[in-house]
Amino acid sequence: DLHFAAPPKNISALRLEVLPHESLPNGGPGLVFYEGPKGDFFLSEFHIMADGERVKVKRATQSFPKGDSAMKTQDGDMSSGWSINGAQGQTNAAVFEFEKPISADSLDLKMLFERHFSAPLGHFRVSVTEKVNAEARGHQSGIEAVLAKAQIERSDAEKTQVFEHFLETAPELSGAMEEIKRLRQAPRGQSSLVMQERPANHPRPTFLHHRGEWTQPQNEVAPGVPAFLPALPQEATKNRLNFAQWLFAADNPLTARVTVNRQWQAFFGRGLVKTLDDFGYQGEVPSHPELLDYLALQFQQGTLPPVNGKPARPWDMKALHKLIVTSATYRQSSRVTPQLIEKDAENVLLTRGPRFRLEAEIIRDAALKSSALLSAKRGGPGVYPPQPEGVTEVAYGNMKWPVSQGEDRYRRSLYTYIKRTAPFAMFNSFDAPTGESCLARREVSNTPLQALTLLNDVMFQEAAQALGRLAVAEAKTPGERSTFIFRRCLTRPPQEDELKKLVAFADRQKARGSDEQSVWASVARAIMNVDETITKP
Repeated sequence: DLHFAAPPKNISALRLEVLPHESLPNGGPGLVFYEGPKGDFFLSEFHIMADGERVKVKRATQSFPKGDSAMKTQDGDMSSGWSINGAQGQTNAAVFEFEKPISADSLDLKMLFERHFSAPLGHFRVSVTEKVNAEARGHQSGIEAVLAKAQIERSDAEKTQVFEHFLETAPELSGAMEEIKRLRQAPRGQSSLVMQERPANHPRPTFLHHRGEWTQPQNEVAPGVPAFLPALPQEATKNRLNFAQWLFAADNPLTARVTVNRQWQAFFGRGLVKTLDDFGYQGEVPSHPELLDYLALQFQQGTLPPVNGKPARPWDMKALHKLIVTSATYRQSSRVTPQLIEKDAENVLLTRGPRFRLEAEIIRDAALKSSALLSAKRGGPGVYPPQPEGVTEVAYGNMKWPVSQGEDRYRRSLYTYIKRTAPFAMFNSFDAPTGESCLARREVSNTPLQALTLLNDVMFQEAAQALGRLAVAEAKTPGERSTFIFRRCLTRPPQEDELKKLVAFADRQKARGSDEQSVWASVARAIMNVDETITKP
């Protein structure tokens, strides 16, 4: 709410000017964002009161024509209003013309922001005029004051200001001006969410809720760590920083054991402790407790074997991975005999090498790597790989999925944009969890939908086509091309009977009238759908 005492008389219109965020102290933005576009706002209602009486507005105009109408701030509907999405970082204005001029002893303005992503204005200016038929032109108030003067009354500096403004807004120069505006923009880094500790004199109380009912907090609990583990230092404040240091303290055995167990599960499909998410009384006991302790201690102290001639450091993940994959246990054959199935069906005793279906993200990245499409670009915002239309539109917000082009189309799965209520379709088919829950261990299934995805998903089709082109360029004979594709996907040469089947398949495709590229794209598509391609041997 804003109050103005002794406003001018005979006011015909009021102008609300929203200034760029960069003009705020420290670069701004000075707004509160929730789910709305950054730099935007949504003014639901704008009430103008003269001596306590609501002023009737007969017309409202806005400088950014693509935004929501400023007149909607007068309709009493909190779901409609004025916004400027698409013109962030620019001066925007709305002019409200009254049904009749007003003269009052006081003027009060009330702005209501009611959308779920509502943001109050961080920097704005209010002005009034006695002139009728006023409209929002998009000029800043400073240039409008100069334009209001007769040309003979303008100083040399003001004449230069008007000429430069003309050059910046002339339609004939819009193309060159867009490039100038782009070059004027200050470089901006990627934002990142961080957590900040609340002041010591204003902690947030935490309660146990009766039967989990959030409206019934009962017993207040203080920050602390489990009593069966080493305690926090007595002099340490019980905050997040000291908790993080406690997690990696030398006398804390839990963090290293949990980390090693998860890495073991990633390589073997089963952890030394099967219950990755539960190391407590309800979890399973380790199948090889001495091995778990040994790996955890070596990992924590940095005494693992060197990597590339460099000594291992404490918590060195690469050194841990090297030790696991070069072990005799990992390098065993994954072949299963009836005797092994009878004695050790789940491979708890590590009687054979690991064999399990890969995770969704690894399957996608492996296909892109095999076809030489995988981008090595690192960092940056999330990307939108191709997926079936409408996947995200059924979720809350009716979000569109603007499919990325160029290199971003084939970036690592790590960079795929996450929509919590509408997971990426390919990941969902291969048992990746949604963003609605945090899982330490994924279930593994084998369904017909997975085979259909490998055959028909746009990304896998593009990968097969690219691999087929590579085979045509790198090899000459059908046998050589089949071997090339086979090795790219399975990392081993085909056996004689496998090679014969592939060459025969290629001959059948050629007999159907397909060109060379299509023939070998079909061969690549078939090999990408082989069970061994998506299974860790």
